[in-house]
Amino acid sequence: MESISPALIAFTAAVLVGFGSHFIVEDYRRFRDGQAIAAALAGELRSIMLSLPELLISITGMKGMLDNLQHISLPEMPDQSSPIFEKSTEKVGLLGVDLAGEVAFLYDQIRAFRTSFQLLSKHHAKMAPPWSSLLIGRCIQLIDTNEPKAKILIEKLQVHSGSSYIMSRRVGMAVISGITLICLSGLLGAFFCVRPT
Repeated sequence: MESISPALIAFTAAVLVGFGSHFIVEDYRRFRDGQAIAAALAGELRSIMLSLPELLISITGMKGMLDNLQHISLPEMPDQSSPIFEKSTEKVGLLGVDLAGEVAFLYDQIRAFRTSFQLLSKHHAKMAPPWSSLLIGRCIQLIDTNEPKAKILIEKLQVHSGSSYIMSRRVGMAVISGITLICLSGLLGAFFCVRPT
């Protein structure tokens, strides 16, 4: 009967160490996936931001023409997409609650801009200049409101992509390390109890 207790302790400790190791490996994989998504989204947003200054100049000029009741010449724009965001939507939660919410909000604002601009490009020839001016004013407002937010979000995504696993999981790592040490000491204790004298 005395040999059952150390064997039970050894078995329980081994199971706990195995479970803890599996948990850490899975958590680390999710952390690395989150880092990759953050870096990719930061790159995609930087690319979008590069086109904003020239785009803003162009559409501000168009709005001036429309406000003077002049017609503009604008080809119909095809559907635009954000391929990295669209491929990462299911995993955006790996960024954490706050960052995921900011990413979703900003990409929805980008979608709103693209929808408004596409409506303008498709219907401006048939509609009165004041209607087109309202749409283009909405586009300008979306850029003005969200450009500063986008810059801050890009910085946050870059910080997240370069963060350290251990530093971001300090409490969790301390708890897992403590449990592992307790289990290993239980294993050693069981080993010495079972060892023949």
